[in-house]
Amino acid sequence: MPVPYFPFTDEPYQPTMGLKPLDLAQWLEPDLLQAAQLRLKADLLVREHALVLRASPESEVACRELYATLAAHLPVHHPDLYTADSTSLTVRALDRAFPLTPPPEADARTLLSTVARWVQEDLCVLAPAAPVTITAGAVCFPSRWNLPEKFGQASPAIHAPVPKFAGTIGPATHSFLERLTVEKPVWRLNWTLHDSDHLFAPHAVPGRDDLTPANVLTHVFLRTERQTLRRLPVSKAVVFTIRTHLHPLLEALPTPEATRLLLHTLEHLPAEVAAYKGMAKFIAPLKTALAARLA
Repeated sequence: MPVPYFPFTDEPYQPTMGLKPLDLAQWLEPDLLQAAQLRLKADLLVREHALVLRASPESEVACRELYATLAAHLPVHHPDLYTADSTSLTVRALDRAFPLTPPPEADARTLLSTVARWVQEDLCVLAPAAPVTITAGAVCFPSRWNLPEKFGQASPAIHAPVPKFAGTIGPATHSFLERLTVEKPVWRLNWTLHDSDHLFAPHAVPGRDDLTPANVLTHVFLRTERQTLRRLPVSKAVVFTIRTHLHPLLEALPTPEATRLLLHTLEHLPAEVAAYKGMAKFIAPLKTALAARLA
């Protein structure tokens, strides 16, 4: 699989929202891994339901609207992967049909669990008005966090562990979530490096002790998250999607220039940010290996 995003530049590190206008035709990003990832999500939604699925009763209206929105969007914008008739939406990767309209008896948890099985994105529903809290979520591919830790919290508490967040982009982020309009959806990119290839990574870990300059490049993975935010027109809830891409690091470094840009980023990354991203144990050998690759 090609690496879709390379987030490293010569710019110095600074916390930024990095918001870009979202064309709703590109709201979601299915790819060739869809079948495998949808099967994994279906398994996690059962086996790890306490960690990956939450929905408050007050989120039902928004979850019902999200169900209808996705059912209308997918066959129009991804007709090779989804088809619809008058009663059913078929997810071709699963060879399975679902009701085209939200079942009237379904509660918020059931509705969200169903649509989570359709797309590779993780899905969160945020309250329509201040305080903008997480009222529902299906998050199967978290990066060192889990939904119960954040459920029911607003942006300041959700992002409290992020270094420098409160004193930089925290107030702007909180304000933006309250001001986001139906007409102006947005997307942004986030990144980290992991020392495993597990998409389901719900807990902070101390990190591996066996990574050295000799082997680190083959044991580290680039993890990018394409995140979107859109306000639904009826419920006014905000839908937050997270599309995780995970690739062996060497796949993201096809040229010396790519290697140089990653090394530049890591050399200027504050230690507390590296620790927050779970990179503290391997960032030193990784920088050594990258420098040797450029020598």
